[in-house]
Amino acid sequence: MHNLSKGLRILGAIAAILAIGLAVGWFATRKTDSNVQLESVVPAPSNAPPTARLPFFSTNSKPRPPEVLVNRTMPLPPPPVGTNILADWEDRIEGILGSDGEEAGKARQMLAIFPRLPEEGQVEVAQHLSNLVSDQDYAPLGKFLTDSKLSESVLDVLMVDVLNRPNSLKLPLVMEVARDQQHPKAAEAKDLLELYLEEDYGADWNKWQAKLEQWIKDNPD
Repeated sequence: MHNLSKGLRILGAIAAILAIGLAVGWFATRKTDSNVQLESVVPAPSNAPPTARLPFFSTNSKPRPPEVLVNRTMPLPPPPVGTNILADWEDRIEGILGSDGEEAGKARQMLAIFPRLPEEGQVEVAQHLSNLVSDQDYAPLGKFLTDSKLSESVLDVLMVDVLNRPNSLKLPLVMEVARDQQHPKAAEAKDLLELYLEEDYGADWNKWQAKLEQWIKDNPD
């Protein structure tokens, strides 16, 4: 009988422990669910500072600077003194081409104004000179071809023109251009020498000169 009552007390203690454990587990579960619900409902605090609302009209607007009245009837300032460019170069060219003179005379007039023309005018005049200048009078135009200070667009026109001249006139000028490493068309001129003479002497211009003279003798105009 004593043992039975002792066993019942043990079973009662175990049952109480189990009941307490179940109660604690249930309470913890409820607490977790409540925290989840609160986290989903309450928004996370933002670290961004509150945006200041600006008034529709600025209270610190700056005063407008006083307007400067411009006299639109005032003449424009004259071009800077010392420029050698012809201001009326288009009219000059039209006047030369429309005159009754001979082509040789027109060519001389255009050669005279050529250095005072802008790049656009030099390109146009170079095209006219290609048609007006004869092989016998080509020397002044050939000097422009060897001028490394001219723009590449002008030199392109002059290079095309010289290639239509006789070999005895063309190749010496092409070699002179090729020897000038500062000339914009030097590489192109050297390629032309290699094409005509079928040799490549690099920078040995004495060999180039000897080969050129022999080639012109063997290939007269």
